[in-house]
Amino acid sequence: MERIEIVDYLRGFALLGITFVNVFQNVTPISTDLYHYIHDFIRNVMETKFIYMFLFLFGLSSTLFMSGLKIKGEKVNLIYIRRLVVLFLLGGLLTCIGVTSGGLFMMYAVLGLIGFLFQYMPPIINILVFSSISILTWFTRGIYMIAEDPITIHIVSLVNLLSMFSMVILGMFLGQISFFYNIKRFKGMLFTCLMIFGFLTYQYYESRNNLESLVMSLFFIICFIILSMSSTIRNTLSFLTAYGRMSMSNFVLHTSFIYFYLNGYKNEQLSSLTLLFISFIIIVIQIIYSNIWLKYFKMGPLEWIWRLGTYGKKMKNIQE
Repeated sequence: MERIEIVDYLRGFALLGITFVNVFQNVTPISTDLYHYIHDFIRNVMETKFIYMFLFLFGLSSTLFMSGLKIKGEKVNLIYIRRLVVLFLLGGLLTCIGVTSGGLFMMYAVLGLIGFLFQYMPPIINILVFSSISILTWFTRGIYMIAEDPITIHIVSLVNLLSMFSMVILGMFLGQISFFYNIKRFKGMLFTCLMIFGFLTYQYYESRNNLESLVMSLFFIICFIILSMSSTIRNTLSFLTAYGRMSMSNFVLHTSFIYFYLNGYKNEQLSSLTLLFISFIIIVIQIIYSNIWLKYFKMGPLEWIWRLGTYGKKMKNIQE
């Protein structure tokens, strides 16, 4: 199937935000007024929102992957499940050697296995499931985790898991209706959703709950899709394509760098501007080498290993 560039842009954009979040979550800078401003911005605008975006993209890419297998006449169910098992094992291996991003891969694999059943559901069922979970998230928006109340902890944890899973289902739904292949047909709906989620983002900004994460991630996705409809903006953002295509490798590399190197500065007096600079340098370096790498190879190193495990056979990665 034809590769959808907008998805790679969106994946690259999400990775930008996650890089800033990971740096500031693992190293605490000097406490100043500037630190509190930057910390609040990252916490309210970036934290968890970009993880939700990746879950959406994971659901979308899973459906596109299955569609591609059907077109090629492959054993769809076997390869799809093996793909998720390999992802889980990769996550487990990374976790064992101390790379924190491994746990996220394991969570994606589990959500993907649960979502396998929804791949065979009609699109109307999937959008109803997403809508139902969104309504549940709205009704439970005022419930916060209280350490002394185990019932509250279980409710919040369950809603959190369901809220994240709903993004996987939404991605699957848009893949089923070929949304990104017929994006101009949905232009009016996109602008309507932009106004709705723009209002909800303003309404629930700083609420620090699952509803805020769900609403803001959808607002970011819609904004980026609308912007990407312009050829001028697509050309401007073209540097994100390779960065997004290698998101798995880039994510593991930057989290490894943060965990094994930056963690040593936890007790050092680093300023907020220093951490912003470090985040920016990580992003620039990864964008540069991603674009260079994909001139000679078809996919990133970790993506290639995942592909080998998925198909269970040797595959060339060097560009012809």
